Amino acid sequence: MSTPIQTTSYADSGEMAIAPLRHPPLEQAIAGACAELAVREAYLAAVRDTALGPQPRLLLAVSGADQRMQRRLAARVAELLPDELELDLIELADDSLSHAVRERCQAFYQA
Repeated sequence: MSTPIQTTSYADSGEMAIAPLRHPPLEQAIAGACAELAVREAYLAAVRDTALGPQPRLLLAVSGADQRMQRRLAARVAELLPDELELDLIELADDSLSHAVRERCQAFYQA
């Protein structure tokens, strides 16, 4: 059985497509975990990266979470997800993926 939340590295290339994802019940549940762990902001997106395969992947992008907090957040979010759903977790940085997420998606959580 795979872990429903994983940290993934995406290629920093033009081969990527990002679409905003809205799921209010999931956003509300994740927002509670973000508040407890002092995450500054969080976004949900669907990402297609040809380097990782043809299927879109669900992405939870956060800022303000160090490695320890990311692991705790991943564990909390994994409890909320159905077993068949996988979600990648990234820390927003100064890279093209992070810029695209911030430009195309709306934060569902901000501290």
